[in-house]
Amino acid sequence: MLKVLFTTPPLSLEKRYGSLAGGGSSSPSLGILMLAAVARSHGFDSAVIDASALELSGQELLHRITMFAPDIIGISSTTLAIGNANALAAAVKRQFPSIITVVGGPHATAIPVETLEHFSALDIAVVGEGEETIVELLAAFHNNTPLASVSGIVYREGNVLHTTGRRQLISNLDILPFPAWDLLEGFPEKYLPAPFKVRNLPAATLVTSRGCPNSCIFCDRSVFGTACHAFSAEYIVKQMADLHQRYGIREFSFEDDTFITFKKRLTSICLQLLSLKLNVTWTCLGRVNHITAENLALMRRAGCWQISFGIESGSQKILDIVNKGITLAQVRQAVRLCRDAGIKAKGFFIMGHPGETAETLRKSRDFALELPLNDISVSLMTPFPGSELYDRAAEFGTFDTNWENMNLLNAVFVPHGLTRENLENAQKELIKSFYLRPRVVFDYIMRLLHRPSLARGFWNGFRSLLQNMLK
Repeated sequence: MLKVLFTTPPLSLEKRYGSLAGGGSSSPSLGILMLAAVARSHGFDSAVIDASALELSGQELLHRITMFAPDIIGISSTTLAIGNANALAAAVKRQFPSIITVVGGPHATAIPVETLEHFSALDIAVVGEGEETIVELLAAFHNNTPLASVSGIVYREGNVLHTTGRRQLISNLDILPFPAWDLLEGFPEKYLPAPFKVRNLPAATLVTSRGCPNSCIFCDRSVFGTACHAFSAEYIVKQMADLHQRYGIREFSFEDDTFITFKKRLTSICLQLLSLKLNVTWTCLGRVNHITAENLALMRRAGCWQISFGIESGSQKILDIVNKGITLAQVRQAVRLCRDAGIKAKGFFIMGHPGETAETLRKSRDFALELPLNDISVSLMTPFPGSELYDRAAEFGTFDTNWENMNLLNAVFVPHGLTRENLENAQKELIKSFYLRPRVVFDYIMRLLHRPSLARGFWNGFRSLLQNMLK
């Protein structure tokens, strides 16, 4: 039987988070865990090495690959890491020329042909959802059947690239096995979330839905599309209970944008958690126009302690330009409702939107300080491949298309009328103004007093934040 290894490219915390590396996350890649679980369920000998989360060097990863001796390597890569993915593939092929290298993830899905044209060590690109595709692909190699029969890939044949078309989305996600957590080395202790977004350890990250119906021009929806489909409440709670019982997981982070969108499912999840009395805490993402006092009260009872909102800007004009589909009034109401319900609110902001000016940057800062937020994240606009803005960036400003600079912290896109320094200064000013306030400092002190076991992570995160503000 074929042996397949699923991995992420080696990528340091410094490369991913820059000067904020001390507050970065080393949570595992759910993508490779899902693929490994599916491959294993179909009889293929599967292994997982999350090199990025473990911060392995290229040589360390190559040594582990040698020990497993796979026939096929599946590499899940972001845009930032795609160069590292090719470097890994090239190193593998120098030592084992017969190994097939397969790349998947958001970057390969968004621009698969361009990716394979640019990186010759990558043999095949998986486009979109990978679970059914990887099974067909492995079966094709096992049975020596033509790759043209496998939907959802781009592959090489000599110097020619062939595309087999887009695969339909999986209609019933509950047919998928749970992620292969047992294949992760040292799970869960070696895989820590960002220190500021966790209340209890050990913790695990889950994604419970796929697709996004919204049309923000800076988002890449190429992998899962614009139609939402989700795991059932029963599947999710069963997985949470399994992780709690087998690995002692005490906290969960739901990382899908549409977690709150499915209101009946949300209610069912909360009621089942209360019925099981798992005594776990959790956080999630949410849109401000999906929040109600009723669902917040139930979420709080079921263990939710923080919701993160994509606020993006304090200028309604900017929100309209980027098709965010929300209003500042809705933001104010959602954050207020969270505060009233006893749930902390975190806001995501972006500096450097299309149409951004010195005035709109100031409005974002003032809006963030006006809101009773407990935490913020401030990134610089990054037009990723697959987003509308990636293709239209030249209309609105200058764009450095070097993929290896796209970590959300480099000013790769600069709107007309502004400079890179304007954006970097606005980012630092917002972070500094927000965190160096008595209310926020006191809030973090109280968190630490109630969770002294998190002191080391808090200190590393705070030190990185302080260094960033003083640069």
